[in-house]
Amino acid sequence: MSTPIIDARETAAIGHVLEECADRPAGTDTVFEVMDGLQELVGCEWLMFLHFDTQGRRLHHAQRVDWGERELASPEELETEDHAPFWRWYWDCEPVALPDRVQAPVVLTLSEFYTARQWAQHPMFREWKLITDPATDELLVSYPDAPGLTRRLVFGREGGMRFGERERFLMKLLRPHIGPLLAGTVAPPERPDVTLTDRQRELLRLVRLGMANKQIARAMKISTGTVRKHLENIYERLGVRSRTEAVHQAALDDQRPRIDCSRDRYRS
Repeated sequence: MSTPIIDARETAAIGHVLEECADRPAGTDTVFEVMDGLQELVGCEWLMFLHFDTQGRRLHHAQRVDWGERELASPEELETEDHAPFWRWYWDCEPVALPDRVQAPVVLTLSEFYTARQWAQHPMFREWKLITDPATDELLVSYPDAPGLTRRLVFGREGGMRFGERERFLMKLLRPHIGPLLAGTVAPPERPDVTLTDRQRELLRLVRLGMANKQIARAMKISTGTVRKHLENIYERLGVRSRTEAVHQAALDDQRPRIDCSRDRYRS
């Protein structure tokens, strides 16, 4: 596939974004300026900068631009807004959860994974996006963070418009320059270490192998009721609601050292 050609308008918009990233201190105001430039460059109805904790199921930071309108969510709004539908379908929506699964920065679009009809029928869209931001396609740009945390930009288009290779190319080009600014704007939240007992870890190992509760009970020489109780305790400790989430979050907690998200990490 050939590399897209950048025109004069896009060159000017890229220059504006790079200038803001290089010359201004990190902070929400600078991020808003960069987001305005990115919206003009990419072309979308709205753009959000999000930072959240997939283990604690908490949104820590949210900024949004919508053609001149800027919105910064307050801590009270982040705490009180009902995000249950988002977390309910998070791990079942492949493009949304992919940055956490691969633990690496990605640039992707919803349309790479779903047709318009498939996305309209997905529970994440019907129970969450249709109410909050009914985009027909999203461009997601993720950045390095500590295990269990995710920091990303999300561009939204409506009315049947899709993102293509051109927009992906532009964001791949700019991503390394924007990363230090985003990392310096929102500090990772402090989270208590979650420890599981040896018995609980052994049970999760069997879950990871695909065993059902009856098989786990036979392997561990316990009753199926005890297996269910162990799983309930594991879910509570990890702040998850399913076997898949429990296995994933336990693996994240085992990862050491933590990823350095400071601005210096991006400097050559």
